[in-house]
Amino acid sequence: MGQIIAGAVAAIVILVVLIFMAGYVKASPDTAVIISGLRKNPKVLIGKAGIKIPFLERKDELNLQLIPIDVKTSNAVPTADYININVDATVNVKISDNEERLKLAAQNFLNKNAEYIGRVAREVLEGNVREIVGKMALEEMVSDRQKFAFLVKENAEPDLAAMGLDIISFNVQNFVDGNGVIENLGVDNIVKIQKNAAISRAESEKE
Repeated sequence: MGQIIAGAVAAIVILVVLIFMAGYVKASPDTAVIISGLRKNPKVLIGKAGIKIPFLERKDELNLQLIPIDVKTSNAVPTADYININVDATVNVKISDNEERLKLAAQNFLNKNAEYIGRVAREVLEGNVREIVGKMALEEMVSDRQKFAFLVKENAEPDLAAMGLDIISFNVQNFVDGNGVIENLGVDNIVKIQKNAAISRAESEKE
């Protein structure tokens, strides 16, 4: 009888160990592993290990790495002073590791690849770029790209946060218009600089 009990205990121990080994899950720092099934609120692992109960729980993943996006307006957008321009910007977004936003990201992007997430984010960002272009004068945008980038980022953050995404960086690469207005602004600035330099030189020579 004792041998039977010992054998049964040993079998249970082996079974528990096998279940533990089969359910052992380890998440890297750039991946959120989501374990769901038995819990009302799924368990999230980022950079640590946990246990998934085989057959009763499932494991899904969200990639937390940066997603680079090239955001270009699909057609010309009128500025506040009615000059049509195109904007080219580079943006980095990522799935948020904030607990609440991560839940939203799980609802929207669970097991989706970076290309899909980037495509969704690009559509949102382009809409926000168009909105800010319509509120600013061309000369203001060209002379202060950081302000333009800040306004777009500020405007887009709530929209992306609602999907579980964070904007890490937003950089304007170029403004382009089809009528040479931006080029003429540059010429005007050069002329002003040359004029001021000539005046300063004349005053210096006079002294």
